[in-house]
Amino acid sequence: MTGSFNKLTAGKGATVIGSHIADQASHLVLTSSGRRYRLTIPTGASDTDPLTYILPADTFWELRRTAMSAFHEHVHLGRLRQRPVSLDPGPSERWRLVQWLRLLDALPEGVSARELAVDLIARDARHYSAAEWDGSSERKRIGRWHRHALAVRDSGYRRLLNGI
Repeated sequence: MTGSFNKLTAGKGATVIGSHIADQASHLVLTSSGRRYRLTIPTGASDTDPLTYILPADTFWELRRTAMSAFHEHVHLGRLRQRPVSLDPGPSERWRLVQWLRLLDALPEGVSARELAVDLIARDARHYSAAEWDGSSERKRIGRWHRHALAVRDSGYRRLLNGI
């Protein structure tokens, strides 16, 4: 770690919770105020070198720029900016995403759509007749959740993280 990094984080409540040196750089995981930041600091930097931010020009650069800017404001100005919406879903969105994960976890076990509905949506679905189940909103919702969960798992999570 460089001196400029140590000076930058001193007194800010920042803690290094993981580090690894490879490719002539220190790879750090820093936590501060309940947030985690991943940093790469060149090992050849001197104590007088200013802290420099480098972002890869990939599909996540907007998200990375936002996170870098929030980190910079936090350590330089002591401000803690609100997380981007794509990184901090609301309570109902978080609940739905958790249900999708539970659905995906149950798939390898061969759980039926009705069993999923009972576990994830409505306990009463267990007592539906075949005709009631066939026309139920729970059956349709489980089917929709299944399609969306698979789509997110198979690459839609990138769109989710980018807030698209």
